[in-house]
Amino acid sequence: MHTLYIYPLNDFQKHRKSINFITFVDNDSDKLYQVSISAMKANKIQKIEIRNIWGKYNFRWEGLNSDVNILTGINGSGKTTFFNIIDALLSADIKRLKLYNIEAEVTIDGSDIIYRKDTTLTTVKQKLAGVNYLKISTFDVPIRDRRKMGKEDSPLLSELKEIVYSVGENNNSFSDYRLRATNFPDQAEKINRRIRKFYDTVNHLFAGTGKTIEIDPMSNQLVFRDGNEIIHLYKLSSGEKQLLIILLRVFLMDEQPYILLMDEPEISLHIEWQYRLFEEIQKLNPRCQIITSTHSPSLFGDGWGDKLVFIEDLLIQ
Repeated sequence: MHTLYIYPLNDFQKHRKSINFITFVDNDSDKLYQVSISAMKANKIQKIEIRNIWGKYNFRWEGLNSDVNILTGINGSGKTTFFNIIDALLSADIKRLKLYNIEAEVTIDGSDIIYRKDTTLTTVKQKLAGVNYLKISTFDVPIRDRRKMGKEDSPLLSELKEIVYSVGENNNSFSDYRLRATNFPDQAEKINRRIRKFYDTVNHLFAGTGKTIEIDPMSNQLVFRDGNEIIHLYKLSSGEKQLLIILLRVFLMDEQPYILLMDEPEISLHIEWQYRLFEEIQKLNPRCQIITSTHSPSLFGDGWGDKLVFIEDLLIQ
Protein backbone atom coordinates (compact mmCIF):
# COMPACT_ATOMS: atom_id res chain seq x y z
CA MET A 1 0.00 0.00 0.00
CA HIS A 2 1.36 3.45 -0.95
CA THR A 3 0.81 6.59 1.08
CA LEU A 4 -1.04 9.29 -0.88
CA TYR A 5 0.32 12.77 -0.28
CA ILE A 6 -2.60 15.21 -0.37
CA TYR A 7 -2.03 18.96 -0.22
CA PRO A 8 -4.37 21.98 -0.24
CA LEU A 9 -4.02 23.91 -3.50
CA ASN A 10 -2.37 26.89 -1.80
CA ASP A 11 0.46 24.63 -0.58
CA PHE A 12 1.40 23.25 -4.01
CA GLN A 13 4.39 25.52 -4.51
CA LYS A 14 5.86 24.14 -1.29
CA HIS A 15 5.62 20.64 -2.77
CA ARG A 16 6.99 21.51 -6.20
CA LYS A 17 8.66 18.13 -6.78
CA SER A 18 5.30 16.52 -7.53
CA ILE A 19 4.61 16.50 -11.26
CA ASN A 20 1.04 15.35 -11.87
CA PHE A 21 -1.96 15.36 -9.57
CA ILE A 22 -5.47 13.99 -9.23
CA THR A 23 -7.91 16.61 -7.91
CA PHE A 24 -10.47 15.92 -5.17
CA VAL A 25 -13.11 18.05 -3.40
CA ASP A 26 -13.63 17.81 0.36
CA ASN A 27 -17.44 17.98 0.63
CA ASP A 28 -17.29 19.15 4.25
CA SER A 29 -14.94 22.09 3.71
CA ASP A 30 -15.37 22.61 -0.05
CA LYS A 31 -11.59 22.72 -0.34
CA LEU A 32 -9.86 21.41 -3.43
CA TYR A 33 -7.18 18.81 -2.81
CA GLN A 34 -4.79 17.09 -5.19
CA VAL A 35 -2.96 13.79 -4.89
CA SER A 36 0.54 13.45 -6.23
CA ILE A 37 0.48 10.75 -8.91
CA SER A 38 4.17 10.07 -8.27
CA ALA A 39 3.22 8.85 -4.80
CA MET A 40 1.01 6.22 -6.45
CA LYS A 41 3.69 4.83 -8.75
CA ALA A 42 6.04 1.99 -7.89
CA ASN A 43 8.64 3.81 -10.02
CA LYS A 44 10.54 0.65 -10.99
CA ILE A 45 12.27 -0.18 -14.25
CA GLN A 46 11.51 -3.68 -15.49
CA LYS A 47 13.30 -3.65 -18.84
CA ILE A 48 15.93 -1.66 -20.76
CA GLU A 49 16.64 -2.22 -24.43
CA ILE A 50 19.12 -0.19 -26.50
CA ARG A 51 19.92 -0.88 -30.13
CA ASN A 52 22.77 0.20 -32.37
CA ILE A 53 25.30 1.31 -29.75
CA TRP A 54 28.43 2.28 -31.70
CA GLY A 55 26.56 1.17 -34.80
CA LYS A 56 26.84 -2.54 -33.99
CA TYR A 57 25.72 -3.58 -30.49
CA ASN A 58 22.19 -4.31 -29.22
CA PHE A 59 21.51 -4.78 -25.50
CA ARG A 60 18.44 -6.02 -23.64
CA TRP A 61 18.23 -6.06 -19.84
CA GLU A 62 15.07 -7.74 -18.57
CA GLY A 63 13.76 -8.60 -15.11
CA LEU A 64 15.52 -5.85 -13.21
CA ASN A 65 15.35 -6.14 -9.43
CA SER A 66 13.17 -3.67 -7.57
CA ASP A 67 15.96 -2.85 -5.11
CA VAL A 68 19.52 -3.20 -6.46
CA ASN A 69 20.94 -3.87 -9.95
CA ILE A 70 24.69 -4.00 -10.56
CA LEU A 71 26.13 -3.93 -14.08
CA THR A 72 29.74 -4.91 -14.59
CA GLY A 73 32.07 -5.72 -17.47
CA ILE A 74 35.53 -5.07 -18.82
CA ASN A 75 36.68 -1.62 -19.89
CA GLY A 76 35.41 -0.74 -23.35
CA SER A 77 32.41 -3.06 -23.12
CA GLY A 78 29.92 -0.18 -23.33
CA LYS A 79 28.83 0.24 -19.70
CA THR A 80 29.31 3.98 -19.56
CA THR A 81 27.64 4.54 -22.94
CA PHE A 82 24.77 2.27 -21.84
CA PHE A 83 24.30 4.34 -18.67
CA ASN A 84 24.59 7.67 -20.49
CA ILE A 85 21.81 6.65 -22.88
CA ILE A 86 19.55 5.58 -20.00
CA ASP A 87 20.22 8.91 -18.32
CA ALA A 88 19.46 10.85 -21.52
CA LEU A 89 16.17 9.00 -22.00
CA LEU A 90 15.00 9.33 -18.39
CA SER A 91 16.00 13.01 -18.49
CA ALA A 92 14.08 13.51 -21.78
CA ASP A 93 17.29 14.82 -23.36
CA ILE A 94 16.37 14.28 -27.01
CA LYS A 95 19.35 16.25 -28.33
CA ARG A 96 21.79 13.98 -26.52
CA LEU A 97 19.93 10.85 -27.65
CA LYS A 98 20.19 11.93 -31.28
CA LEU A 99 23.98 12.12 -30.96
CA TYR A 100 24.11 8.42 -30.10
CA ASN A 101 22.16 7.39 -33.23
CA ILE A 102 20.38 4.64 -31.31
CA GLU A 103 16.92 3.35 -30.56
CA ALA A 104 15.92 2.74 -26.96
CA GLU A 105 13.05 1.43 -24.88
CA VAL A 106 12.62 1.47 -21.11
CA THR A 107 9.68 -0.17 -19.33
CA ILE A 108 8.67 1.52 -16.06
CA ASP A 109 5.73 0.17 -14.05
CA GLY A 110 4.57 -1.73 -17.14
CA SER A 111 4.58 1.39 -19.35
CA ASP A 112 6.99 1.56 -22.32
CA ILE A 113 9.00 4.72 -22.92
CA ILE A 114 10.20 4.39 -26.51
CA TYR A 115 12.76 6.51 -28.33
CA ARG A 116 13.14 6.40 -32.11
CA LYS A 117 14.78 8.90 -34.41
CA ASP A 118 11.44 10.65 -35.01
CA THR A 119 10.35 10.66 -31.33
CA THR A 120 9.46 14.13 -30.06
CA LEU A 121 10.40 15.71 -26.75
CA THR A 122 6.71 16.12 -25.86
CA THR A 123 6.07 12.41 -26.31
CA VAL A 124 8.94 11.41 -24.02
CA LYS A 125 7.97 13.96 -21.36
CA GLN A 126 4.38 12.73 -21.35
CA LYS A 127 5.55 9.16 -20.80
CA LEU A 128 7.88 10.27 -17.99
CA ALA A 129 5.17 12.22 -16.14
CA GLY A 130 5.21 11.20 -12.50
CA VAL A 131 8.52 9.28 -12.75
CA ASN A 132 11.03 10.21 -10.05
CA TYR A 133 14.55 9.80 -11.42
CA LEU A 134 17.99 10.88 -10.23
CA LYS A 135 21.51 10.32 -11.49
CA ILE A 136 24.32 10.82 -9.02
CA SER A 137 27.68 11.71 -10.53
CA THR A 138 30.47 12.38 -8.07
CA PHE A 139 33.79 13.75 -9.16
CA ASP A 140 36.51 16.08 -7.99
CA VAL A 141 39.49 17.95 -9.39
CA PRO A 142 42.69 15.87 -9.41
CA ILE A 143 45.18 16.92 -6.72
CA ARG A 144 47.71 18.17 -9.26
CA ASP A 145 45.11 20.51 -10.79
CA ARG A 146 43.49 21.60 -7.54
CA ARG A 147 46.75 23.22 -6.43
CA LYS A 148 46.02 25.94 -8.96
CA MET A 149 42.54 26.50 -7.55
CA GLY A 150 41.12 27.96 -4.38
CA LYS A 151 39.64 25.61 -1.83
CA GLU A 152 36.16 26.86 -2.75
CA ASP A 153 36.59 25.94 -6.43
CA SER A 154 36.35 22.16 -6.21
CA PRO A 155 33.39 20.89 -8.29
CA LEU A 156 32.71 18.24 -5.67
CA LEU A 157 32.59 20.84 -2.90
CA SER A 158 30.39 23.13 -4.99
CA GLU A 159 27.88 20.30 -5.49
CA LEU A 160 27.96 19.43 -1.80
CA LYS A 161 27.37 23.04 -0.72
CA GLU A 162 24.46 23.35 -3.15
CA ILE A 163 22.83 20.21 -1.73
CA VAL A 164 23.31 21.42 1.83
CA TYR A 165 22.65 25.16 1.69
CA SER A 166 20.73 26.15 -1.43
CA VAL A 167 17.29 27.50 -0.53
CA GLY A 168 14.78 28.79 -3.05
CA GLU A 169 11.81 28.11 -5.28
CA ASN A 170 13.46 25.48 -7.48
CA ASN A 171 15.88 23.95 -5.01
CA ASN A 172 15.76 20.83 -2.90
CA SER A 173 18.43 21.08 -0.24
CA PHE A 174 19.09 19.89 3.28
CA SER A 175 18.56 23.44 4.60
CA ASP A 176 15.28 23.62 2.70
CA TYR A 177 14.22 20.30 4.23
CA ARG A 178 15.07 21.50 7.76
CA LEU A 179 12.94 24.62 7.21
CA ARG A 180 9.93 22.42 6.51
CA ALA A 181 9.79 21.57 10.22
CA THR A 182 9.05 25.25 10.86
CA ASN A 183 6.78 25.80 7.86
CA PHE A 184 4.76 22.63 8.48
CA PRO A 185 4.51 22.07 12.26
CA ASP A 186 2.31 19.02 11.79
CA GLN A 187 5.22 17.34 9.95
CA ALA A 188 7.93 18.50 12.37
CA GLU A 189 8.13 15.25 14.33
CA LYS A 190 8.61 13.14 11.20
CA ILE A 191 11.10 15.61 9.70
CA ASN A 192 13.22 15.76 12.84
CA ARG A 193 13.08 11.98 13.22
CA ARG A 194 14.38 11.55 9.64
CA ILE A 195 17.15 14.09 10.24
CA ARG A 196 18.26 12.23 13.38
CA LYS A 197 18.26 8.99 11.40
CA PHE A 198 20.40 10.64 8.71
CA TYR A 199 22.89 11.87 11.32
CA ASP A 200 23.06 8.39 12.84
CA THR A 201 23.77 6.89 9.40
CA VAL A 202 26.55 9.39 8.69
CA ASN A 203 28.09 9.02 12.15
CA HIS A 204 28.02 5.24 11.85
CA LEU A 205 29.86 5.35 8.53
CA PHE A 206 32.34 8.01 9.72
CA ALA A 207 33.01 6.26 13.04
CA GLY A 208 36.42 5.11 11.89
CA THR A 209 37.49 8.71 11.23
CA GLY A 210 36.46 9.99 14.66
CA LYS A 211 34.20 12.61 13.05
CA THR A 212 30.56 13.26 13.92
CA ILE A 213 28.08 15.41 11.99
CA GLU A 214 26.09 18.26 13.54
CA ILE A 215 24.67 21.75 13.00
CA ASP A 216 27.02 24.40 14.38
CA PRO A 217 24.81 26.43 16.78
CA MET A 218 26.83 29.59 16.11
CA SER A 219 26.75 29.59 12.30
CA ASN A 220 23.78 27.25 11.71
CA GLN A 221 25.97 25.41 9.18
CA LEU A 222 26.37 21.68 8.69
CA VAL A 223 29.79 20.71 10.02
CA PHE A 224 31.72 17.78 11.41
CA ARG A 225 33.35 17.65 14.81
CA ASP A 226 36.47 15.74 15.81
CA GLY A 227 36.87 16.24 19.53
CA ASN A 228 37.01 19.98 20.04
CA GLU A 229 37.81 20.71 16.40
CA ILE A 230 35.08 21.90 14.04
CA ILE A 231 35.65 20.58 10.51
CA HIS A 232 33.96 22.52 7.71
CA LEU A 233 32.81 20.76 4.55
CA TYR A 234 35.70 22.00 2.42
CA LYS A 235 38.15 20.20 4.74
CA LEU A 236 36.62 16.78 4.06
CA SER A 237 38.47 14.39 1.76
CA SER A 238 37.16 13.67 -1.74
CA GLY A 239 35.83 10.32 -0.57
CA GLU A 240 34.08 11.87 2.42
CA LYS A 241 32.48 14.55 0.25
CA GLN A 242 31.39 11.94 -2.29
CA LEU A 243 29.79 9.71 0.34
CA LEU A 244 28.01 12.68 1.91
CA ILE A 245 26.63 13.75 -1.49
CA ILE A 246 25.23 10.27 -2.14
CA LEU A 247 23.64 10.03 1.32
CA LEU A 248 22.16 13.54 1.12
CA ARG A 249 20.71 12.97 -2.35
CA VAL A 250 19.02 9.78 -1.18
CA PHE A 251 17.84 11.40 2.08
CA LEU A 252 16.24 14.24 0.11
CA MET A 253 14.17 11.74 -1.88
CA ASP A 254 11.99 11.87 1.24
CA GLU A 255 11.36 8.10 1.08
CA GLN A 256 9.47 8.45 -2.21
CA PRO A 257 9.76 5.83 -5.00
CA TYR A 258 12.84 6.72 -7.05
CA ILE A 259 15.02 5.35 -9.81
CA LEU A 260 18.64 6.04 -8.86
CA LEU A 261 21.38 5.74 -11.49
CA MET A 262 25.02 5.66 -10.35
CA ASP A 263 27.99 5.06 -12.65
CA GLU A 264 30.95 3.57 -10.74
CA PRO A 265 30.12 5.13 -7.33
CA GLU A 266 33.11 3.40 -5.72
CA ILE A 267 35.57 5.99 -7.09
CA SER A 268 37.31 7.66 -4.08
CA LEU A 269 35.25 5.68 -1.56
CA HIS A 270 36.99 3.77 1.22
CA ILE A 271 36.72 -0.01 0.84
CA GLU A 272 34.45 -0.29 3.93
CA TRP A 273 32.09 2.34 2.52
CA GLN A 274 31.96 0.51 -0.81
CA TYR A 275 31.00 -2.64 1.07
CA ARG A 276 28.08 -0.97 2.85
CA LEU A 277 26.90 1.59 0.28
CA PHE A 278 23.79 -0.17 -1.02
CA GLU A 279 22.68 -1.20 2.47
CA GLU A 280 22.83 2.40 3.72
CA ILE A 281 21.01 3.75 0.65
CA GLN A 282 18.25 1.21 1.15
CA LYS A 283 17.93 2.20 4.81
CA LEU A 284 17.54 5.88 3.91
CA ASN A 285 15.03 5.10 1.16
CA PRO A 286 13.70 1.53 0.95
CA ARG A 287 11.59 2.57 -2.08
CA CYS A 288 14.63 3.47 -4.18
CA GLN A 289 15.60 1.25 -7.12
CA ILE A 290 19.39 1.38 -7.56
CA ILE A 291 20.92 0.79 -10.99
CA THR A 292 24.70 1.03 -10.92
CA SER A 293 27.82 0.01 -12.78
CA THR A 294 31.04 -0.95 -11.08
CA HIS A 295 34.51 -2.41 -11.39
CA SER A 296 34.68 -3.01 -7.63
CA PRO A 297 33.94 -6.49 -6.23
CA SER A 298 33.42 -4.91 -2.80
CA LEU A 299 30.08 -3.47 -3.89
CA PHE A 300 28.58 -6.91 -4.43
CA GLY A 301 30.49 -8.79 -1.74
CA ASP A 302 27.90 -8.45 1.02
CA GLY A 303 24.87 -10.35 -0.19
CA TRP A 304 24.50 -8.48 -3.48
CA GLY A 305 26.04 -11.13 -5.73
CA ASP A 306 22.63 -12.20 -7.04
CA LYS A 307 22.07 -8.62 -8.25
CA LEU A 308 25.13 -8.73 -10.52
CA VAL A 309 24.76 -8.72 -14.31
CA PHE A 310 27.58 -8.81 -16.88
CA ILE A 311 26.97 -6.46 -19.79
CA GLU A 312 28.22 -9.15 -22.18
CA ASP A 313 25.20 -11.26 -21.17
CA LEU A 314 22.84 -8.50 -22.30
CA LEU A 315 23.95 -8.64 -25.94
CA ILE A 316 21.24 -9.65 -28.43
CA GLN A 317 21.08 -9.93 -32.19
